[in-house]
Amino acid sequence: MSDLGASVPPGMTSSPPPQPPFPPLTRSLSEAIGVEAVSSSSQRSYSTSTSTIAPSQTKSLASNPQPPPPPPPPPSQPARTRPTLLERLDKACLNLPPSFFSINMGTGITSILLYNLPYNARWLQIIGTIIFVLNVVIFVLLALGNIVRYVRFKGVFTAVSSHTLAGMFWGCLPMGLVTIVNMIAFVCVPAWGYRWALFALGLWWIDVVISILVNLGMIFMMFTRQKHAAETMTAAWLLPIVSSVVAAASGGVVSSALAPFDPVLARSTVIVSYVVWGTGVPLAMFIITLWIYRTATLGVPATGALPSVFLPLGPCGQGSFGIMLLGKVVRELAYSYGVGFSIAPAGATSAVVTASMQNVADSVYAGGLVAGLVLWGLGFCWYILAFAMIIDHLPSRRDFFHHSRFSIGLWAITFPIGVFATATTTLATELNSPAFKVLGTLLSVQVALHWLYVSVMTLWKCFDGTIFVAPELASFGGHVPVRWARHQVGDEEKAQPASSAQA
Repeated sequence: MSDLGASVPPGMTSSPPPQPPFPPLTRSLSEAIGVEAVSSSSQRSYSTSTSTIAPSQTKSLASNPQPPPPPPPPPSQPARTRPTLLERLDKACLNLPPSFFSINMGTGITSILLYNLPYNARWLQIIGTIIFVLNVVIFVLLALGNIVRYVRFKGVFTAVSSHTLAGMFWGCLPMGLVTIVNMIAFVCVPAWGYRWALFALGLWWIDVVISILVNLGMIFMMFTRQKHAAETMTAAWLLPIVSSVVAAASGGVVSSALAPFDPVLARSTVIVSYVVWGTGVPLAMFIITLWIYRTATLGVPATGALPSVFLPLGPCGQGSFGIMLLGKVVRELAYSYGVGFSIAPAGATSAVVTASMQNVADSVYAGGLVAGLVLWGLGFCWYILAFAMIIDHLPSRRDFFHHSRFSIGLWAITFPIGVFATATTTLATELNSPAFKVLGTLLSVQVALHWLYVSVMTLWKCFDGTIFVAPELASFGGHVPVRWARHQVGDEEKAQPASSAQA
């Protein structure tokens, strides 16, 4: 190629030499032959270019070679910065499922147990009151976070309610609220009187409505929107149903606090509480039966769901506490305030009506005491079996309580044992039993110690953000639509599509 156009074979006419495929020589060498040619094979490019350049120019270029151009700079990478506090809060709100209200459940039941401990002291009641105030603060923060979650992110509420596991934790919301209602009745009503009793009653009615909606609503979703099987069943099925049981037991606490001010209104509260109790305890027994079958045929749950083996304690313990307390309030209303239920015939004298009312009250109280004992015995079975399954599992997973495996699910142990302890202390009072009193105290101490452990671990996990996990968000494929997303024009943030920006 170096002799191109130098000679013409015989018989062929001479033609003009071909135009060189390079730019004019007024440009630099690097521009003439290109950066790629110089960097890949500089010798070949040099010989090719000199074939079309005059000898004097070739000599000049050879004496003064041009240096190869510098390589192109690498694409600039945006500097990694730590997320701001607002970004961390936004992520926390997005990953704040209703299971976080189990923190309220555990904190609230701890305050109740310390305030009503069988072997009590003033300093224990002060600690219980402080934890009660802390529980109110936690509930307000969680409520605000959930409001932000369901208002800011589109479709999350539907995703939670349709999820086969996350939707069951809606029951934690009313159960967390009811612990606040009970402590208002225990602490605020004796201190500040009738207005606080009405306030507790109003909150209790709100809790009853939420509990019934969650209970029946989640059963409806299970029947019509979700797909379940024996292999995927968990004890979390009990959570929406137990919310009604807890609300019924709270009705006994509220009516007892309301009785000195308005006995008739207290009696109405008792009637509603019995109805709510009926919407929870029988259904819970059905679910426990199914869960026994599932565990017997498929074995104990996986490690992550193992704390749920304590959940059957909930309807047993709180059902026992509620039915005994309601009977006690009926008896108190009849004997102390002359308000109750009478089966005396029409036209009977007031003495006959009063005697009949007291007889009915005694019967209701005795029946509640017997039913409470039976439910407590069933709860005792689950208490032993749950601990046996945990202990049996520990040799194979010694890191069960390690901080790396901690999750919000460990709060599931606190509340069921706590309500079982309330039933135990109630039996100790009604039966005047030292044995139940000691057992109730031991259970209360166990709940308090477990609450300390899970509280410290929760704070630790909240700090590094690893506790915020929402399984229902998997249905969005990693992108959850946002309402009112901030639109920023620039290289650091791309504009969102019009469909999402206008949502």
